[in-house]
Amino acid sequence: MHPATPELRADWRRPSVRQRALVIGLTLVAELLFLLVLFGLGPASWTGRKQSQPTLVELIPSPQAPVDRAPAKSAEAKAKAPPKVPQPTRPRLPPTPLAKSPFLKLTSEEFAAADISKLGSAGGQGKSQGANSAAVGTGPGGATLYKAEWYREPTDAELAGYLPQRSIEPGSWAEVACKTIPDNRVENCQSIGESPPGSGLGRALRLAGWQFRIRPPMIDGKPQVGTWVKVHIDFTR
Repeated sequence: MHPATPELRADWRRPSVRQRALVIGLTLVAELLFLLVLFGLGPASWTGRKQSQPTLVELIPSPQAPVDRAPAKSAEAKAKAPPKVPQPTRPRLPPTPLAKSPFLKLTSEEFAAADISKLGSAGGQGKSQGANSAAVGTGPGGATLYKAEWYREPTDAELAGYLPQRSIEPGSWAEVACKTIPDNRVENCQSIGESPPGSGLGRALRLAGWQFRIRPPMIDGKPQVGTWVKVHIDFTR
């Protein structure tokens, strides 16, 4: 064999076009892979943090808490509902102390003793508080009969409906015995005398007695309700 000449050795070492294209293609592929790896792993390598696994939480209602199954109000219903106006709060005032009553508490005896209707009038009529009523005889059943003291004398209109229709003679009179009851009234009146006899005036007083207002007799300053009094009326016409 003949030794190769320098020109032949230079041609043998020079790569062909195909080899150059292959090398360039491999280089581009390597650079492309490098870029993909760089962009794909770049954020994890920059932050240096590992992505945390997501935590799954399962919400299970408590058996003790009641589940509200009422349907939720729609936004339209809430919009139509009138707004709630807050009620003004009233300040609490301290309790007002009760004023003491200006009236005195009296027993029934003290009240009866303080009755000014039992006091004597300016003309001298009536009895003093400590005086006893005068006894004028014996009443029905042997009871003591006291002289009647008018609380209010009867009017002509109260007696007219019970008087006889015939004319009354001047100087006529009639007497009845009546039992005193509360409220200055009398009951169970009974005729004990009249003049002239048979005039019917005693009967008229007996029937009209329910209208009489007479004070009960006084003994030791205390009214004696339930005792008997003699009522005497003179007729002038």
